[in-house]
Amino acid sequence: MDRLELKIFVEGSGERGTRIAVAWAAFDAAGTRLADSGERVELDPEWLAFRNEFAPFELSRSFVDSLLALRPARVIVERLAGISLDLARIAYAFGFPLFVRQPETSILDASDRRWVDGLLRVADALLPPADAPASPPALSSVLPPMRRASMSAKTFGYEAYAFSHRDHALLLFMQTKLTPHFEGCREVVDVGCGTGIFLEALTRHGIAAQGVERNQMSARYAQAMGHTVFTGDALDWLEAHPACCDGIYCSHFIEHLPVDDAERLIRVIAGALRPGGRALLVFPDPESIRAQLLGFWRDPEHVRFYHPELVMAFAEVHGLVLEYNSQRNDPRQPGRHVAPFDFAPYFPPPPPARDGWWARFLRALGMTPLAELEAIRARADAHESVLRQLWAVNQTWAWEDNAVLRFQRPG
Repeated sequence: MDRLELKIFVEGSGERGTRIAVAWAAFDAAGTRLADSGERVELDPEWLAFRNEFAPFELSRSFVDSLLALRPARVIVERLAGISLDLARIAYAFGFPLFVRQPETSILDASDRRWVDGLLRVADALLPPADAPASPPALSSVLPPMRRASMSAKTFGYEAYAFSHRDHALLLFMQTKLTPHFEGCREVVDVGCGTGIFLEALTRHGIAAQGVERNQMSARYAQAMGHTVFTGDALDWLEAHPACCDGIYCSHFIEHLPVDDAERLIRVIAGALRPGGRALLVFPDPESIRAQLLGFWRDPEHVRFYHPELVMAFAEVHGLVLEYNSQRNDPRQPGRHVAPFDFAPYFPPPPPARDGWWARFLRALGMTPLAELEAIRARADAHESVLRQLWAVNQTWAWEDNAVLRFQRPG
């Protein structure tokens, strides 16, 4: 399988009322397509346009599965379009040699070129566009070296989780809500930026940003979107760049660290901020039942939960002042309260006796005895008390999964 190639095709013209398809398949050294080696998915024509949108999650997940199963010697993108752009970026991130056929000249006039230019800069080889006057030359028989030798072996890496279990479009939607915290900042550093989703959110918001990421595959994905990402240990990088920025974003990073390194993280963040700068920390909230039961242990590198009060204590020691705490300031979860619950089973009061001549007489007149009305009200009050108690308890399930803390370095 040393000569195996994975080719990505985009079929269809995108004319109104038609559908396009994105497909990929493996070919051997003789150019013969291998049976059952790829996939074909139909999509709306809008996916032809370069709109800087992430591929649908299930599609990118299936593509990652194919990459890990086939381990091709190179990936060839036969038609670069909005949908194949993201798949090509994933192949590059995984370290597979990437050959890209340049878009047709008419498509290159797209208004937003950052993602296209970012991918074309990192590709190993650019093939002539389909509308080039001269016939394209044959691909070189000499394959470029693999960027990461470990991809030739079937070993688990964090990238297998990051690219096949995380929906980039959903993450962008969620993280865009945090960009207002950096209004007015000129230089923001994303610590442990991963695949660059928040860098993308900041860039779209008009805020200059760069990232630091130790996982080379994640960093390559972000770089192929046109972002500046330094590879290496984030703590060491911050320590080597004192007073380098006026904004630091640190999302879902601290829970990957033991306590000593978590305290060091806060210390180096404080040192890397200029006076008046702000730092935003986002991490799983240990008070969230959903985070505890449904999310935290999906990540293979999570070490432990950190309570916001512990992080605040670290920050106070290193001179950072708390400006925002989502547990207290988020209007969506006002006045968090842990409601008690009565463990005694609830039995409604028995209905009142309905016999007796006076009761029968009143009912004959279309009236209800006072004692019966009072009993009905007592039953209704008891039911309402139980419902209110259940509602108060169930509200704890609505608490946000993440804690968000914003600190400022005093000027």
